[in-house]
Amino acid sequence: MRRLHTLLSICLLTLACGKKGDPQAPLPRGPRAISDLAVEQEGDDAVLTFAFPDRLLTGAPLTDLESIEVYRVLNPSPSLTEPKRAGPPPAASAPTSGSGGAVHLPGEAARREATNERIAEEAFYREARLAATLSLSAIAERSRGASVVFRDPLSTLWSQSKASGPLAYGVISVRRNGERSPVSNIVTLTPAVAPGAPTALQAFPEEGRLCLEWMAPERDVLGQPARIGGYRVYRRGLSEEEYAAPLNPVPVAGPFFVDTSAPYGVPLVYTVRAVVEGNPKVEGLPAEELPLLFADVYPPPAPSRLDALSEGNLVRLIWDPVDAPDLAGYLVFRAPEGGAPVQLTKDPVADPFFTDETARAGQRFRYTVRSVDRAGNQSAPSPEAIAQPF
Repeated sequence: MRRLHTLLSICLLTLACGKKGDPQAPLPRGPRAISDLAVEQEGDDAVLTFAFPDRLLTGAPLTDLESIEVYRVLNPSPSLTEPKRAGPPPAASAPTSGSGGAVHLPGEAARREATNERIAEEAFYREARLAATLSLSAIAERSRGASVVFRDPLSTLWSQSKASGPLAYGVISVRRNGERSPVSNIVTLTPAVAPGAPTALQAFPEEGRLCLEWMAPERDVLGQPARIGGYRVYRRGLSEEEYAAPLNPVPVAGPFFVDTSAPYGVPLVYTVRAVVEGNPKVEGLPAEELPLLFADVYPPPAPSRLDALSEGNLVRLIWDPVDAPDLAGYLVFRAPEGGAPVQLTKDPVADPFFTDETARAGQRFRYTVRSVDRAGNQSAPSPEAIAQPF
């Protein structure tokens, strides 16, 4: 009996010696936080860029993404925008039971870091407002390779608040089961206020170019004095819906521009935008569109020299060629002595020479040549050349 009692006591002591660890939180399975969020201003948009979320906190692939939520903070507090500086790790020391000795439990630093992240996240949610929820289809529309690009219109904020101020942004990913990622890295932007629209846009056509002039905007979109850093000029065909890249990637300083690439005979539309001083990516409102037709009414140069050589019953003509980008050819004219000139060539000839086989022997003729462009504009006549077939 005593032996049985001893065995029971040993078993009870054995069971009592096992120490239970601290209760562990369940392993998080939400999406991994986006860590490369970036923001910059283009025009009156805040442009957010970040990598497409594809992993869970466990490291497993994220296969059931439901949406991405974009949060915005207007005039964020310094606690959100100041960079976090990590302090040095605590010095290692052995646990002591006496007073005055620091005791650092295993996992204390990780718990402290998790607590700080939770406090910072709660502070962000207190100040932030949901700016947009991107569904899967909206994410696909905004994807550029492996990145997602979201544009937040600042003009809406300016119209509501009548003022501009610093902004902070953060994004989170949401699974179909509702599990949410931690907040991404917080990015900040102090937007520049876009200038107003230039006025009185005019065009003055000259041969081979259009000279554009306008008046600078005096105010920005909030009614404050505008800070102008230059201008960009845009052109499109009347049949086109949108403008392509500006004619001048580098803004011109003054309120004028010369377009040397404008095509003749095509209905065109122009507009101009001012850019903010020190930030050429921020363009102001467009000037009122200027439609026009750049008609070719400019004749090419006349041939500078013409020679006429009589050979029996014909006259050979040779002249200096004309250098004109839209040259269609040459027209030859002949006038009898004391008579009016008559055009010998029905259509323009391409080469700078011509043979008159209809000249009558014994009669003097005066010859001239005119160059003609593709729009049908004729030059002044060349110098006269006189010949008399024999």
